[in-house]
Amino acid sequence: MAPEKLLSPRELGDIVGLSPAQVRALMNDGRLEFVQISPKTKMLTMSGWERFQRSATKVKVPEPDCSGAASGAD
Repeated sequence: MAPEKLLSPRELGDIVGLSPAQVRALMNDGRLEFVQISPKTKMLTMSGWERFQRSATKVKVPEPDCSGAASGAD
């Protein structure tokens, strides 16, 4: 199994359409996993991004109509 490519915050941001600052904010919030190479160097993987994306994706459930109005045509 080949090791996964490590990406900088800028590289990942370029791929997914975020700024490096937005990627770093997700890392600092603990929402996006990273590999700490040294105290100042943190790298990311696409599989880590995909896990974040799955956990952050929300589906809005429609609320039931509680207006009391009858539905359908008369």
